[in-house]
Amino acid sequence: MGSKTEPKHRVSRRNILKGAASLIGGLGVYATQVEPNWLEATHTRIPIKNLPKPFHGYRIALASDTHYPEWNEPGYMGRAGEMIQSLKPDLVCVPGDLADECGRGRIDFCKIFDLWTAPDGQVCTLGNHDHWCGAEEVTRQIRDHTPFTIIDNDRIIVERGGEAICIAGVGDYTDGIVDAEKSLGNLDPEMPRILLSHNPDLAHDFPDGYRVDLQLSGHMHGGQINLFGHAMGTPSKYGQKFVRGLVQGRKNLVYVTRGLTRWSLHMRLGSRPEVSLIELVPQDA
Repeated sequence: MGSKTEPKHRVSRRNILKGAASLIGGLGVYATQVEPNWLEATHTRIPIKNLPKPFHGYRIALASDTHYPEWNEPGYMGRAGEMIQSLKPDLVCVPGDLADECGRGRIDFCKIFDLWTAPDGQVCTLGNHDHWCGAEEVTRQIRDHTPFTIIDNDRIIVERGGEAICIAGVGDYTDGIVDAEKSLGNLDPEMPRILLSHNPDLAHDFPDGYRVDLQLSGHMHGGQINLFGHAMGTPSKYGQKFVRGLVQGRKNLVYVTRGLTRWSLHMRLGSRPEVSLIELVPQDA
């Protein structure tokens, strides 16, 4: 009596193509509808040399690259502000590209950044897109309609319990002016200092002779589109090095936030929009 052989299920080329098309379509929906709106709060503890005791655990909310109004809308900006508030920061830092107006009309920051506040203040620097939109108008909008203090080639001193740290900023690396002396000159050599620079490349090219404990940057958008761990677009002369996260620069640490923009057809893949909480800790912690 002969045995029966079950028919083999053949995978046809047509079925493979259908499956691939479904996968690509699903990935496209995720990259344009899900991940760009999926805000993430990250928390990174960073050691700082000579950090005064009153600043142990000091919390900085870092949010960059809003590219408003071209690539974000008011509701999304409000959600980012609510996330910042939920992190209970001591200070808010925004290192550039607040504005982008390609085809969307006049920039208007009225009420857009109202929730982006903290007890010790809010500071920002301009990025390359802020210059492309018109640095004078963006500066006016920031001063008239946001809680931010612009620290391009300037600084603020934050004091607690008789101790102090410096929060400094520089102009955009490619489209502004970087003046290290105005930012960091004539400070107590023992005073820790945090530097805002929109472009992280500055960490390799900053003039010698100035102490920087930590640089806070954006610009890279976390690579925006990442495949197999590789960023498809990196606007940096150092390739993949400064794409995202905590990186060792030539002399100091750099934290590169992934930013908040949905730039380029509102797409993100492998790089969720980020509000970064930076917690300062003593170097020996």
